[in-house]
Amino acid sequence: MQDTTNTSGAYAIYRGLSQAELDARYDQRTAVPNADDYAARWHKLSVSLQTAHPCQTHAYGPSFAERLDLYPGQGDGVHLHVHGGAWKALSKDKAAFAVAGLGSVAGQVAIAGFGLAPQTRLPAMVEQIRRAFLWLRAYAGAPVAVSGHSSGAHLAACLIDRRWWAAEGLGPQDFSAVLLASGPYDLEPVRLSARNGYLGLSSDEAERLSPILHLPDRLPAMAVLWGEGELAEFRRQSESMAEAVRARRPDARTAMLAGRNHFDVYDDFGDPGSRVIEHLRAVATAATTD
Repeated sequence: MQDTTNTSGAYAIYRGLSQAELDARYDQRTAVPNADDYAARWHKLSVSLQTAHPCQTHAYGPSFAERLDLYPGQGDGVHLHVHGGAWKALSKDKAAFAVAGLGSVAGQVAIAGFGLAPQTRLPAMVEQIRRAFLWLRAYAGAPVAVSGHSSGAHLAACLIDRRWWAAEGLGPQDFSAVLLASGPYDLEPVRLSARNGYLGLSSDEAERLSPILHLPDRLPAMAVLWGEGELAEFRRQSESMAEAVRARRPDARTAMLAGRNHFDVYDDFGDPGSRVIEHLRAVATAATTD
C-alpha cells in the first residue's frame, strides 16, 4: 500500500488512485451502464443454441458445480471455455452462446461450470478449472484449446502456470491454442478494490493467483485481446500481459479491438466472423506449425 496522496488530496492506495477511483476502475458499470442488457441477450442466445445443439454434461470433479457441457462444433479438436462474471455471476448455461463462434474453430466446445464467489473462494475456483482442463485433456487424448473472458480470462490464464505445469507434468504441447480476452492478470489491485469484499483475498493469495507472475518460459500459441473501450485498469492489465507473453513468445497475437467495450468483446465470442474468432483461428493455425 502506497503512503501517498493523489492530485485531489485523497489517500492513494494503488498507482496514485484513491480507493474510490480504484473501485470505479474495476466496476464495469462505470463504463457500460447497460451491462445487464448484454447478460440478458447472452442468456437468450444461449437458450436458443442449447435447443438447436444439445450438449453432453460431464462431471470433472466431486462437487455439483464441477460439471462441463460439451457441445458439437464444426472445426477440429477440443476447446475449453471459461466464462466471466467477476468470479460471482454468469454460468455455463448462460455462456453457451459462445459455442456459435468457438465451435466454428473447434470440433467440440466444453463450457466449464465452477463454483462462484462468495460461496466458493478463488483458490478453489482455480483448482476447479485446472481439474476441468485435466479431465478434458484426458478425454481428448490430444492438446486442448483454451479461452476465457474477463474473470474467466484470469482463470484460464491460471492454466498457464509454471508451478502447476511442473506438478502435473504439463507443458505447452498440451495446449493447442490459448486466447485470453479482457482479463485481470495481476490480482493485487483487485485485492485492494471493492471486489475484495466478496473475494476475501489475502496478499499472499493475490500473489499466488496472479498468472502474470508465474508464466512459464515457453508458451503455447497464444492471443491476448482487449477492447478499446475497456476501463483504464483493464487496458493496463491486458497491455502488461501482452508484453509478458510476447517476451516469451514473440509470435503471440496481441491486439486492442477498436470500437469494442468490455461486453462487446464477449459478444464477439459468439460470432464466427468476429475479430476475436479470427484471432483464435489464426492462433490455432499457428499452433499446428509448432
